[in-house]
Amino acid sequence: MNSFSPVGEPRIVSSEAKVKNIVIEDVHTIRSEASVLEAASLMLEKNVGCLVVMRQGGAIGMVTERDMLRMLTAVGTDPSKIRVKEIMSVPLIATTMDTSIGDAAKKMIENNIRRLVVLGEEGTFFGLVTMTDIVRWLARQEELSDSLINYLAYNVP
Repeated sequence: MNSFSPVGEPRIVSSEAKVKNIVIEDVHTIRSEASVLEAASLMLEKNVGCLVVMRQGGAIGMVTERDMLRMLTAVGTDPSKIRVKEIMSVPLIATTMDTSIGDAAKKMIENNIRRLVVLGEEGTFFGLVTMTDIVRWLARQEELSDSLINYLAYNVP
């Protein structure tokens, strides 16, 4: 499977590399009825750039720093009076644990997003995978590859 490569030829990503290997399980959530001010406070406290919006135990959207910035640029908008459900990003774009990392990256690119909700086996909200997670994973693979090449070059006759 080819993965996105901003420079040069596409890199080959192993079909063994799955979203389940990089998924973030400790994702912060917020109720759809919460105020934008509550959401901003929680994001600041937890040092995160997004919250998954929940209603009746299910994920229904995502609120990001960008969503808040757009809302705040509206003249006379009071974040304590606006509900998260009014500014959240929808529809929620999701993937599964068994999706390849390359396919997850393609889905993000095709939908012009940086985060995918990850669904568990029963199709319920499980976690999150971000473009940053994918880039970090690719960087680790590159480092491992470089280390192996150096080892072989200097240690194998």
